[in-house]
Amino acid sequence: MVTVVDLHKKGRLKGVSLFLEAGSLALLGPNGAGKSTLLGLLAGRLRADAGRIALFGFAPRSLEAARRRAYIPQQVAFPPALRVGEVLEAARRLKGASQEEEQEALERMGLEPYLRRPVGQLSGGWRQRLALAAGLMGYAPLWLLDEPASALDAEGLGRLQDWLLAHTATGGLVIVSAHRKEEVLRLAERYVRLENGQVVEEGILENPYAEEPS
Repeated sequence: MVTVVDLHKKGRLKGVSLFLEAGSLALLGPNGAGKSTLLGLLAGRLRADAGRIALFGFAPRSLEAARRRAYIPQQVAFPPALRVGEVLEAARRLKGASQEEEQEALERMGLEPYLRRPVGQLSGGWRQRLALAAGLMGYAPLWLLDEPASALDAEGLGRLQDWLLAHTATGGLVIVSAHRKEEVLRLAERYVRLENGQVVEEGILENPYAEEPS
């Protein structure tokens, strides 16, 4: 369960409130609306000036909250000389995940043919697949995804959608920021629209998880 009450961050957010206890929520709005700031606060990377956040009853900067979330920022950098398989193995050890969970993550994002390829030789889309596989490996109940599909092709977006649906089907929560209509429709059930750091609209998507935008 995610609870945000009257959240303020100087120059970025003004009295934002939201609640999520099931499924997936899209954060919409133009650049500078406050989407990444809100995700950064939920991820414990930023500190709010006022207001309250609770992730499953825990403060966002607590160890208990950190154990229950996976956060994928817009930009994830890996050492270019490392091979894909080495990045995934390092992520597995850092997370304390099993080898089965590592295998599931790489299969989910279709990385099997690239395990021996250096990161520096990957395209932007494949680097994003690697970031998702490494970051979402294991089971964190809450996923925080900052424009995760911006560099993905249609197949990559489909793979992410399938993984997200499997996650929410077992009780997982997802908060995702997105710009393209296709991404929103395929990755979320509900939405909150931000403008100038404030919530201006919220609702339920008419055709969630659609293959194509209507």
